Order: sequence, then C-alpha cells, then structure tokens
Amino acid sequence: MSERFVIVHRTYDPIQADLLGDLMRDAGLAARVTGTRSGAAIGVGQNILEVSIAVPADQAGEATDFLEAYFAGEPVADAGELDEAPPEDEDEAADGAERPLRPLFAAGSAFITFGVGHLYARRPWTAAALAAGQAVAIYFLVAGQRWDDWTVGATMLIGVIAADVVGSMIAVRAYNAGVRRGSAFQAGMGLAYASAAMGFALAIGPTLADPSKGPSPDKAQPAQRDPNQTDLRSSFKDHPPFPPLTNQHPANPSAN
Repeated sequence: MSERFVIVHRTYDPIQADLLGDLMRDAGLAARVTGTRSGAAIGVGQNILEVSIAVPADQAGEATDFLEAYFAGEPVADAGELDEAPPEDEDEAADGAERPLRPLFAAGSAFITFGVGHLYARRPWTAAALAAGQAVAIYFLVAGQRWDDWTVGATMLIGVIAADVVGSMIAVRAYNAGVRRGSAFQAGMGLAYASAAMGFALAIGPTLADPSKGPSPDKAQPAQRDPNQTDLRSSFKDHPPFPPLTNQHPANPSAN
C-alpha cells in the first residue's frame, strides 16, 4: 500500500515552492512540490496557477512546524529542532530594538510646520529655536507695511526651512550612528540656524524689494534736463520748427 501524502502548503509562487521543497528535504522531510511551475507553457501567467507542497501523513506535524518557523524568520536547519521554543529574551530584544530613523522622512517633515524635521530627529531644542525663527519670519510677512519687510520675511522663512531640511537629515544620520546631543548643543545649533537665516534675509531682502535703485554708479546714467533751463518754452523759441508755421505753410488752413 502506497504512503499517503497530505498538502501542508499552497502558493502561487513556484519559485518559493521549489525553495521550500528543497529546504524541507534538507531538513529530513519527504516533501513533494506538485503543480504546474511554468504557466507560459499553457498560455497563462506564472503566478496564475497554484503550486502545493505535500509530505507523508506522519510528517505533517513536523512539516507544519517547519513552515511556521520559516515564515516567522526563525532558523530551520534541522526539523528535529522545531519542537524547541525560541529563547524568550531574543524575542524581547527584537521587539525592543529601535528602528533607525529615515533621513528623507525628516526632510519631508520640515515642510509640515515649525521645526518638525529636527523634532523627528530627536532634537527638540533645535526644533524650538527654528520654530522661533519661523515665527519671526511670519511676523514680517503679516505685519510688514513695506516691500522691505515682506521680502525679508519671505527670504528668512525660506532660509529657516532650508536649515531644517538639511540639518534634520544630518541629525538623523548622527542619531542612527549613536550620537546623542545635549540640550545646550541643540539650542545652540537652532539659534545658529535661525541667526544665519535672518542675516541672509537682512542682507539681500532690501535689495530684492527696491526696484527703484536703478543702475549702479559705474553704469551710464540717463540724460537729464538742463537745470539752467527754467522756461520749458525756451527750447521751442530758440529752435522753431522748419519751415515756420506762417501763413505760407501748407499746414496752415489760412495759407494762400
């Protein structure tokens, strides 16, 4: 009488099925992979047809434990070791491990609101200083009465956001490397970023806001009216049109 096999795993991925079959056979299980592995041979996609793994009925329990351990990411070198429970301290260490921060996420967070990029990078004091800088920039934009105020506010706001984007990415990489900064260092960096943004804005903001300055002194200046000419009509008197508008001029209606 032939030995009875039972299906312990079904999948639509033939590559995974072959890999699991090889691993189970290496572990001492008489696994068989059944099903069509090449859907192209019958005109369908590779992942359309189901593939299954079967083992003898008396090995079904071991095969199930093997598959559970495999999909849980646990070592499955020997099927005889599947009944052993994994150490609890390893599971707790895996659960308690902190995931690394993502620099691109920190850069994107800088555009949400005040200092969020550095807040994500675990530097709250830097975030607070940048938030204060952004508040000053917004004050110039909202309460400003001149173009100078608005351009200074806009330039400073852009500078603070740029500092938050670049600085948060650097801070995230340092945090992932194990570097931890104190509150004094964080606040100092934030003030340095905000001060640099304000200085940059004060330096170029008024220049951007004043289009009436005209060309610099080294460039040619437009011609100006003679300051000694007090009578605007004197030019017409000294240089009358030619020919004169007399009664002989064709443009004169009373011309003969």
